[in-house]
Amino acid sequence: MLVEKNKLKKIIISQDSNILDVIKNINSSNLKIVLVVDNSKNFIGVINDGDVRRAFLKGYNVNSSIRNIINKSPIFIEKLLEINKFTSEDLREFPFIPIIKNQKIIGLFATNINQKFIKKNNKEFVVIMAGGYGKRLGVLTKNCPKALLTFNNKPLLQYILEYVKNNNFSNIIISVFFLKNMIKNFILKKKFSLKINFLEEHFPLGTIGSIGLIKSISKNFIVLNCDVISDVNLSELLEFHKNNKSILTICVKDFQYKNPYGVIISKKNKFISFKEKPETNFTINTGIYVFNKKLIPIIKKSNLKNIEDLISKLQDKNYKILTYPIFGDWRDFGQDKNKLKRYS
Repeated sequence: MLVEKNKLKKIIISQDSNILDVIKNINSSNLKIVLVVDNSKNFIGVINDGDVRRAFLKGYNVNSSIRNIINKSPIFIEKLLEINKFTSEDLREFPFIPIIKNQKIIGLFATNINQKFIKKNNKEFVVIMAGGYGKRLGVLTKNCPKALLTFNNKPLLQYILEYVKNNNFSNIIISVFFLKNMIKNFILKKKFSLKINFLEEHFPLGTIGSIGLIKSISKNFIVLNCDVISDVNLSELLEFHKNNKSILTICVKDFQYKNPYGVIISKKNKFISFKEKPETNFTINTGIYVFNKKLIPIIKKSNLKNIEDLISKLQDKNYKILTYPIFGDWRDFGQDKNKLKRYS
């Protein structure tokens, strides 16, 4: 289908932009691609989310110019009818195909805007962390586990299981502790057509401590927090992790905070400068990971409970840890008391 003209205009950027401009654009459009033009508005190439990740691996940062990461030889067509020459396999490989005539961008064909093609059934496991008390949500979790709080009348855990299933993963482990029987009964009642096993904590083990209890699992496995909903392509995330031989891959997302106040910089009461509502860029942990199973004995032996402790341990041992920037939809409901309701 064709991307709407208004949306198309928003994903066209100048070759003089930096990587941060690309990230902002991809985040706002949710298309995971930008089209790059020169000063004469002539099309010169594309940049997708994978290009940005590879740039970071090479040492680029958000302030780096995009000129060296532009794909200047992308697949494109001159007329929409030419799309018929592509096979299904082609469209899986090239989900976005620009329509270019006389060097000008006249359209963008998207094989599927909302969901990328997934090529195979994934045998790897997905572990969902759902054992916590959810104390940050106050009275909402007094008699209801966080995983079963509802957003738009659907439990968070249901969103996640449907999302995992849509990504063609079927082997699921759910870590439970607080009000675990409510979660088990919910799974039995809904019948998700997934292979779901439970990992039971006998006492609180923190955000990742229960992983040390796992006895049998795939070499690499995805770990998701039960209060996070996203549209990350889990197959692509897993391939990135495996191809780069990482022991731990952490999904991250860039945010920008605009200070609502003017900031005064001074030293010993002497005025130096003034910044009007400065913006700060920072990168956050999204609560989405890929673990190599070598981490299980490390977590168990060292009695690690939190992801921060695990990362510190791995850094001390010089293990390879990678970050995977994500773009598009990502929502953290861990503190969102206004949008959540108890499941009934």
